[in-house]
Amino acid sequence: MYRVVLACKPARNSDTVAGEATNCSYAMTACSFRNPPSDEIFYWVQSRPRAATNAPWTTVDSLCGLDDAPPGVPAPPAIPTMGQIQTAFKQLPFSKPRVTIQPAGNVTLVNLPTYYRATWPDDDGLQPGEVSTPVKLLSWSVEFKIAPRSYQFHYGDGSTSGAVTDAGGVYPDGKIRHTYSKTHEAAKVTVDSRLTGQYRVNGGPWTDINAVADLQNEPVTTVQVREAEARLVDH
Repeated sequence: MYRVVLACKPARNSDTVAGEATNCSYAMTACSFRNPPSDEIFYWVQSRPRAATNAPWTTVDSLCGLDDAPPGVPAPPAIPTMGQIQTAFKQLPFSKPRVTIQPAGNVTLVNLPTYYRATWPDDDGLQPGEVSTPVKLLSWSVEFKIAPRSYQFHYGDGSTSGAVTDAGGVYPDGKIRHTYSKTHEAAKVTVDSRLTGQYRVNGGPWTDINAVADLQNEPVTTVQVREAEARLVDH
């Protein structure tokens, strides 16, 4: 007799649901490495003697998709596609960072290097380094580990840092710096943050998500840019 199971490593011959769900991210990606590559799900065809109900299952073939499955063999339960997993990642409740600057007080001077840093709020949203609560997708329990992809600082005078991986820092070692060439009463400073990360299925190993969540409408930090004036004082 035959069965078709999702190609979840390492316990591919196990009769237990937990064993078959150890590393299901392998089943999501294995076909993309075949020649020719495919975005289908990877399955194993397994067999054992019909009368030997206690015998272990033996893998005899593999499939990308179910079109060539043995006739009459029941299809395994439906699973989410990689696209659905990536969509679930992008819909997570993320935090949004704000820009803090030095000099302190959101006031700086013309021709003085200003230091910028993306700071994450202490709220309930997800931010780099955190793991989501499990998300239920069909029969799967999927968790996401958040990581930064890039930052782009907008300085409020029409210039930006471009996409960088550095979240910035403080004087004197911070790498995200900008010098204003003229005064501004209210330069609106923001950081455009993009997040990526990893996912795991049913407590299995972490796998790169290969998706990016581009956060929108991050908070604005209003910076005043003044011009220093030197004066001689008659004592």
